[in-house]
This record gives sequence, C-alpha cells and structure tokens, in this order.
Amino acid sequence: MKMTLKHAAALLPLFAACYATAADDAGSKAAPKLPVVTVQAVTTEDSSGYATWVAMANEKFKAAGGPDHFTHVYEGIIAGEETGAVFAVRFADSAVTLAKDSAALMKLPERQEINQHLAAIRKLGPSIMLQAVHFEGGYDGEWILVTDAQVKDEAAYLKALGELRALFDSNGLKDIKINTYRVIAGRSNHTHEVVISAPSHERCAAMIDSEASTWMTDWLAGVASVRTVVHNGIYHEISK
Repeated sequence: MKMTLKHAAALLPLFAACYATAADDAGSKAAPKLPVVTVQAVTTEDSSGYATWVAMANEKFKAAGGPDHFTHVYEGIIAGEETGAVFAVRFADSAVTLAKDSAALMKLPERQEINQHLAAIRKLGPSIMLQAVHFEGGYDGEWILVTDAQVKDEAAYLKALGELRALFDSNGLKDIKINTYRVIAGRSNHTHEVVISAPSHERCAAMIDSEASTWMTDWLAGVASVRTVVHNGIYHEISK
C-alpha cells in the first residue's frame, strides 16, 4: 500500500461508490461485486478540514443524483513513511462507471467553490487504479491493514487468501474482511494490494496479534513462495 494508500487519497474517493451501507448497527458495508478503485495521495496539514470539504462534495453529489459517499478519506496511522499521509478513494462497479461518476462530479454547480477551498489546504500526489480480484466489503470508519506485494502467481495467492479466510473464521476473527486488488494503472513497486478491514481499532489490533499464533505463522510461511511484501501499514478511514 506504500504507493497505493499514498495515492489512496484519490483512492479514498475509491471506497464510496462501491460500498452500500448495510442495515446493521455495526455499520458494515455490503460487498459489491469486484469493484474498480482509484486511490490518490493527498498532502495536507489539515486532514480534518480536508475530510470536511470532501464530505460536503459527497453530499452535493448525492443530492444531484450521484452515488452515496463517493469519495472516502483515509489517513496513515502506523504506516512507515506514509504515517500521517492522507488518501482519497473512490469505488465503482467498472472503470466506465467510475469515469462517468467522476465527470458528473466535476459538473456540480458547487464544484468550483469546493475546489477552491480544497486547493488552499491540499496538494494532489500520484494516483493508481486497481481491480478487485477478491472482495468481502468493509466498514464505515474502518481500520485497515494494507499489504502491497509483488505476486508471482495470482491464482495460488487467491487460494491462500481463501485459506486465510477459513483460519480467521475458526479463530474468532469472523468480522475481519479480506479484500484483494490487482494494480491495473499507475503500478510502480507492487502488483497487488491486500486490504484487511476491521470495524474498530481494537479489532484491527486483535487481528494483528494473531500474527504471533502458530496457525498464522504457518500460513505466512506457506504464502511466502508466491508473494514478496513491499510495504504494509495500518490506516483509518476519517471520512465525515
């Protein structure tokens, strides 16, 4: 996620269009079918103010007939050089839909004023586009562990992630969701990105604690032959 979440500021706009909010109290998002996502890195010293203006744009866009919560905002929490970095993420069911939604957003009457406020507090960085190859959904305000990797055999890697799903389910981590994306544009140092979503900081920590367990160390050893980890980190959705 090194490049992805950095470039997730744009990608953060990436989660909104694809996430339909479920009706449960936990705020779980239903999993759409293999979405396309864009992530753009954003440099700002006012992440809260940035998230506020993005939220305003989301509201105006929804009122004009656009998707609910089109742009999501994430911040690096424990993410190496991406700690404190902000990302914008957008989801759609296809690249065509994402392009149409992005074009419609730019035509909003209020867009110029909102862009002026955004321009005063942020600079846009690199962006990337990803295609989901396995998608379970996420949570509003989620905490995520993102792993960027060079994958040698996608089919074998997805099979291994299916085994991880079963291990999570049998070890008290059924609420942890696994999402996997292939980088399709803007690729630099990784081919795939795995985003493991938790509904809270505590549940994300519980998932991370599981890495010390025998079942997880065995799984990590087994998957090492098909992937090389480039970067990982913990991020939090700060969308408003």
